[in-house]
Order: sequence, then structure tokens, then C-alpha cells
Amino acid sequence: MSRMSLDNRVFVPVKNTDNGVISGKTRFHFWQEGVVFFADYFGGDVREGHIIGQFDETGRGHMLYHCLTTERDLKAGKAVAEFTKFEDGRMAMDLNWEWITENDKPDEPFTGQSRYEELSEHELMR
Repeated sequence: MSRMSLDNRVFVPVKNTDNGVISGKTRFHFWQEGVVFFADYFGGDVREGHIIGQFDETGRGHMLYHCLTTERDLKAGKAVAEFTKFEDGRMAMDLNWEWITENDKPDEPFTGQSRYEELSEHELMR
């Protein structure tokens, strides 16, 4: 599978497991250099966050992320993302993720799933 470019794409979460901190108000702005990609994200319960990742030979993205929440909690995790492309050229990514920082809610799971979808040019203008 050939990898898709994440360069200068903006994504928004459309689905997230309850133990995640992102929401539909969180925006992820990606850029890419070869097989390595990066993102800055903020909004909703996230004050500021960052991603660094790389594609493997199958086209999956392996990433590490960290953020500071609006409640001043530091969170970090890792994820594997599968990418798909819509007919209109926008992309989606489905992530299986895991917290790697100490869980402040021991009864909650350390893993989850999320789906991000790229915003269209029209949505970016709002």
C-alpha cells in the first residue's frame, strides 16, 4: 500500500472512546517530511498537543502524542493509524491508541479507538 500525504491537512475527531480527551472541538494540523509526520493540536479539553509519527511499509502510521489539557493534566500515549481516502480526496484515519502516562482514573481502560476526518476547504473557512 502506498502512503498518503498528510502534509497541510487538518483533521477533526468524529468518534472517540469515552476515556479519551479529544472532541469535535479539537483540531489537528499535520505536516509531513518523507515517511515522518507531525501534528499540532488544540481545542475542546486540549490546551496544546503534539504528535510525531512515521509510516511503516504497509502504510500504517505509528505515532506518539502528548498534550496539556485545559485542566492542566499532562497526558501522553501511542497509537497506530489506518488511513483511507474519500472520493472527494479528503482523508480519514482510524486509530487504536493507548495511554502511556499514569492513569488518574484507575477504573478506566488504558486503550481506546478514535476516528478523525479531514476538514474540507469549505469547513476550514468557517
